[in-house]
Amino acid sequence: MKPRRLKLNDAQQRWVRDWWRALQPRQAEDPPLPGGLWAMGRGERAQLRRCKDAEELLSQAATLLLAERLIALDDNAGFLSDQPISYERVAWVAGVLATIKSDAQDNKSLAWHLGHGADNERPRMSELRFKTMQRSSTLHDLFRHWRRAVQLAEGSADVARLADDLLNWQMELGQSALRASDGIKFHWACDYYLSKREQAAAVEPVSNKELTA
Repeated sequence: MKPRRLKLNDAQQRWVRDWWRALQPRQAEDPPLPGGLWAMGRGERAQLRRCKDAEELLSQAATLLLAERLIALDDNAGFLSDQPISYERVAWVAGVLATIKSDAQDNKSLAWHLGHGADNERPRMSELRFKTMQRSSTLHDLFRHWRRAVQLAEGSADVARLADDLLNWQMELGQSALRASDGIKFHWACDYYLSKREQAAAVEPVSNKELTA
């Protein structure tokens, strides 16, 4: 299945990546950061990683900087409106993004990485843990699962896609009118299980493939 189209526009995606990059150790060859981000660094990243809930995250200047600019750049009415709830949603995202070690920039969801094991090994996240995450109904539980998922993916994820997925996930919580096949959880399930199947097929003996064809 084709990757879901992101709701964050190009400018917002660039801002998310630049914001995340501002939290990382600097290299001489790195491109310059946009104004307002150059003063950020590993100290802000450490502070975000220590936050346990939205209240703590919203007390961080780095969180507010991410949210304010994302809201200002929004051209999708109703997605990130200039309302307190948008700041809170971005805050949860900031707390997860701060745990990412490398921006994969592969346009794949975190669930795809969780379903793929390294060197044809078992998935990075067990099916039981994945289902538990999918069934979580509170943001506190989801925040814990999301952070754990990043850790299991060895800290690698597409920063912009993950931000978009987590924002949409929050918006879909409690929306009973939402079609199941339109939701983020459906797309994550497809990415997780289909990637598992593809990987299993890649290592399945040829004779077995012929028998099941």
